[in-house]
Amino acid sequence: MKRQTLFASLAIATLLLVGCSPKAPQPTPGPSVSSEVLGGVTSTGKYTGQDGISASGIKMVYFASDKYEVEPDQLQRIMSDMPKIKKLSAKGRLRVEGNCDEFGTDEYNHALGLKRAKSVKSVLVSNGISASRIDVVSYGESNPICTGNTPACHAKNRRVEINLEQ
Repeated sequence: MKRQTLFASLAIATLLLVGCSPKAPQPTPGPSVSSEVLGGVTSTGKYTGQDGISASGIKMVYFASDKYEVEPDQLQRIMSDMPKIKKLSAKGRLRVEGNCDEFGTDEYNHALGLKRAKSVKSVLVSNGISASRIDVVSYGESNPICTGNTPACHAKNRRVEINLEQ
């Protein structure tokens, strides 16, 4: 009897300590995963293609390797879509999704993806989108859109997508 009570107590204590992990946000279904690359790569590792479009029809924002600053050419991509982004934000909440390539630890990539998403959010807020209408999320390396083992394919995964929350 003491053995059963001890076992039950340990089982309950384990459940209380472990708990339930929070559900990770799921990526918005977007472009299919492929190894196709239409652009090149800068010397800093940023994708130069113009083909990336999110599931909500907004141009993807690309980043140099290990960087999270929005560069001038990517700022132009955001600004060219600002009318669409404003219309989307009027329909509901926006989700700004940070992504990384496969290099680095999971923790590093998650943090970098979050910094990238926050950088894009900052641009949106400074251009009139209410911060309360924007959620940021990082998928780290877990949401690739290009699976080839080339520098251009890795660069294509270093991106932020802007989507309407579902």
